[in-house]
Amino acid sequence: MIVLLAILAATRASPLGQTSPPHASLRQFQARAPSCDDPHGCRSLWDIIWSCAVTILLCTWVSVHPNIPSPDERWPRVTLRRVGLMLAALFVPEVMIGWALRQRQAAVDLAERHKGEGWTITHGFFATMGGFMEYEGNRPIRVLLPGQLDGYSLTGNGDFPRIAKEEIEDKSKGDAISKSLVILQTGWFVTQCIARGTKGLPITELELVTVALAALNFVMYLLWWDKPLNVQRGVRAYKRRSAGESVDDGRVEATSSDGFWGVIREALSELSAAIVRGPSTGVEGGGVPWLLRVLVWPIQAPTSIFVGDSVRYEKRVGTFYPNEWLAGRMPFAVSIFTAVSLAFGGIHCIGWSFTFPTSAEQILWRVASVSMTVAPILYMSLGLAIRFWNFGFWFKFMSHVTPIFLYMLSRLALLVLPFLGLRSLPPAAYHVLHWTSHIPHI
Repeated sequence: MIVLLAILAATRASPLGQTSPPHASLRQFQARAPSCDDPHGCRSLWDIIWSCAVTILLCTWVSVHPNIPSPDERWPRVTLRRVGLMLAALFVPEVMIGWALRQRQAAVDLAERHKGEGWTITHGFFATMGGFMEYEGNRPIRVLLPGQLDGYSLTGNGDFPRIAKEEIEDKSKGDAISKSLVILQTGWFVTQCIARGTKGLPITELELVTVALAALNFVMYLLWWDKPLNVQRGVRAYKRRSAGESVDDGRVEATSSDGFWGVIREALSELSAAIVRGPSTGVEGGGVPWLLRVLVWPIQAPTSIFVGDSVRYEKRVGTFYPNEWLAGRMPFAVSIFTAVSLAFGGIHCIGWSFTFPTSAEQILWRVASVSMTVAPILYMSLGLAIRFWNFGFWFKFMSHVTPIFLYMLSRLALLVLPFLGLRSLPPAAYHVLHWTSHIPHI
């Protein structure tokens, strides 16, 4: 409803009481936009969009550190999962912060427990992201979870996997330079927005949303600083073998390098059989009608690719592994999550007194920003209440659904309204603080 009202407000009212052409291009918007009178130059609407787009891309794509995929997965599935993580970072960044915090806690705990084996936090991250794969000869069997590493080694001669930190970092696609580039870009963006605010220059709603994402990205990046980035293959681990027993260290045949057209050919060759058979639901024993499986498949298939299945994808850890908090760390996690939620929503509340094209859009922004701030805290409060008091099924159901539904509507509204606001910016929004351009950025 909030999103529909936002679109309705944008299409039925303009800041000057005039309606905009339905198919106006960006160039036309720029031509009609009020220009600033700074003799040293001004920024354009495209400059605003470009700086926000680059920063958001770094926050939602480059900064996310996914877990290691299965060796049996082809690149389209891996790419789809990465796109899903990007959307999750855009729509529910608090979830990504929680995931990064859980992995950080698990990695630190593993580094402390295996300090005698030479393990560091990087080793802990590598283990939690599925870095050790049990092999039987040349055949990968299963991914080894951190609690299953005893009795395995990289050669089969030891009782615990020992690998140098440099070897793990060599598998990473990111280094200190690339990570510093992300921090520099997000730092520059936040700095120039703060500087504009102190000078009394207006900040667009799109820039405010980007600042909120950049702030959470900074926290997430610090939590993942020691985690290898975009590792595609783990290392072999063998069960401890008896004396004289050899291990086959031959080359493993690639299972996911067919390329784009190879994937297309395989899909087309199985198309007719798949139509007759119908999609699988993952329910043991079958019995699910063909039509129901077809109707459920559009939802089930992306979920299966994104989250994973413990039976079918036993050669990789779950997308958000580890899913549980460490024992005794829950109060700390709740406090961090509450602080992050308040900070993220509070940054959006800064736009409370911003100038909007219409009063309806301003009201919607205020309602959505407050709702998004309150919804996560409401969700946790209701969850704690359910633990201590015995409520009925419907109360438990609504206590889960209502805050999530409220949050998603508010989040979507706060992603739509900034773009609607670009159709009418005050002239001062195009002024540039020239000293900020000397800070390294993209």
